[in-house]
Amino acid sequence: MTHSLARLDGWSAHDIYLVADKAHQLYLQGQYREACILFEGLLAVDPSNRYCRLALSAVLAAKNDLSGALAQLEEWIAMHPRDVEARARRCELLLRLNLIADARQDLDTLEAARASAFLERLQLIFEAQRQQLLSEAPDNLVRLGDETQSQR
Repeated sequence: MTHSLARLDGWSAHDIYLVADKAHQLYLQGQYREACILFEGLLAVDPSNRYCRLALSAVLAAKNDLSGALAQLEEWIAMHPRDVEARARRCELLLRLNLIADARQDLDTLEAARASAFLERLQLIFEAQRQQLLSEAPDNLVRLGDETQSQR
């Protein structure tokens, strides 16, 4: 958070924390719409707030708004390409959306960054999703990207 931005809008770091904590509690209670409203409001006050951006993405994913969750992560990663947690979250969303080739790119980036805390779980999800797509229908091969086509 940039402190000057918060002061301009009359928000202190403590104010943002209090609202973010309430939004998080709403999220934990399954009140996703209300949590979304609060996190979106916080991002209007402080668009560079990492916690609020990632939390909003998580709330949107919980609401099954995967494209909205992905958009939040895309925006963050465009500004912070080395954020491995955000990239790992995007990779998981891409897998949920069956965008296997895009997920593979994130997985490769995480491997290069030696982000081992995220890799094992994501590799398991990636392989399971890949196998499921292969078993469902041959036309899914296109979604898997060049890697699968070269294996045929």
